[in-house]
Amino acid sequence: MGKELDLVVVGSGPSGLSAALEAAEAGVQVTIIDAYPVPGGQYYRQPPERLVSQSTPHQRQGQALWHKVQAAGVKIISDTLVWSASPDKTLVYSSNTQGSGKVKARAIILASGAYERPAAFPGWTLPGVLMTGGAQALLYQHILPGKRVLLAGTGPLQIVVAKKLLDSGAEVVAVLEGSQLLARGVRHTAALWGQWERLSEGASGMAALLSKDVPYRLGWGILAAHGAKEVEGATIARLDQDWRPIGGTEKEIVCDTICIEYGFVPFNALSKIIGARQIWRPELGGEVPERDEAMQTSLPGVYAVGDGAGIGGVRMSLIEGRVAGRAAALQLGCAKGSIQTFLREIAPEMRREQAFQRMYTDLFTPGPGAFELAREDTQVCRCEGVTLEKIRQAVKIGAKSISEVKSITRTGMGECQGRICGPIIMHLVSKSSGTPLAEVGTYSARPPIFPLPLEILSRDADEFRLT
Repeated sequence: MGKELDLVVVGSGPSGLSAALEAAEAGVQVTIIDAYPVPGGQYYRQPPERLVSQSTPHQRQGQALWHKVQAAGVKIISDTLVWSASPDKTLVYSSNTQGSGKVKARAIILASGAYERPAAFPGWTLPGVLMTGGAQALLYQHILPGKRVLLAGTGPLQIVVAKKLLDSGAEVVAVLEGSQLLARGVRHTAALWGQWERLSEGASGMAALLSKDVPYRLGWGILAAHGAKEVEGATIARLDQDWRPIGGTEKEIVCDTICIEYGFVPFNALSKIIGARQIWRPELGGEVPERDEAMQTSLPGVYAVGDGAGIGGVRMSLIEGRVAGRAAALQLGCAKGSIQTFLREIAPEMRREQAFQRMYTDLFTPGPGAFELAREDTQVCRCEGVTLEKIRQAVKIGAKSISEVKSITRTGMGECQGRICGPIIMHLVSKSSGTPLAEVGTYSARPPIFPLPLEILSRDADEFRLT
């Protein structure tokens, strides 16, 4: 990858594949760089080769899209981490098969996806507590994460995974949805028009829960996990409108596995490190790159699409990928017409998905109480072993931003680089200091944005300017 490439797409989830296909069909030479061994990202995550015949509908959709991308002549470089970038459109990568190095492109589309938002509560570090998406990934590999499972948090993914758990032979003891869906959902009925596939998937999941007498509790959440060495049970309770537990409603429940899901956070580290301007958009998941109507960031020729640029779901990701792919093709002189004409063509589809996006945000954004469950001795930053007490002490001596808390406590300096603890600590600092979330800020992005073997860092430090 030594020469300058026309267009590099980072990520091969729905938005990345959609962008690559749109640009390639316009005549652009497209290269996808992806961290996974097989294209598809999290949404289209593919099964092992031996289990391809048992693919789910989502996986088959991903396979069909990937076959179109291949037929369009797109080059894919898999198992390769892009861990740094610069404003001149140079990407730094590392791979077991490609080695490590840099590649420069005339245009870049960042399709980096999102990661799950956890909540910290007593016992959340016990073996047996995992993210709902992590449980889904295990199920895709035909690995059962537990025998007696409790799901807690918010969002339709809980129902999807609960059904998969039931189909795989697990017992689902309950699904706790923190949101007051019935009270809030009435105003969004129009946004469901045309969302037949999503409604069908949701109805199928609910039917599976009903057939197995699985409790689906609206306005309920988890307060604590229990167990000496691993999960043995949990305390749950009814929640108020702000997701704070209502006293006197606590119940004990026996389980060996707890899946938590509190929505998604855009993974914007690469867009930050390349120098794209960021803005605070809580309705899109938090901090995201600023973009124009063509999905271009503040850096000309650098585009950002999909959930990594704002949580919107798979259909929005596919649309944004098409827009960025067409815009990049126009920029590179490989397409005719204008981006405005293209946007007018897809406007009805875009408006429908924007309405769905607004509904999703309103219904499934956790209230502040979800981030107030930790006790003084609860580890909030697991990598560095930092408790709630230490975070509050940092605030008492004047820390009002997440960066200031980091400098005092080392939160966010572990292997996950703040992806797990960051959203939790933001809320804790905001509540303790009275500082708005937007002013508390997020962690800075520094290379490498993913953990790398020391041999790579030591060998290539001079070339990558890491020292």
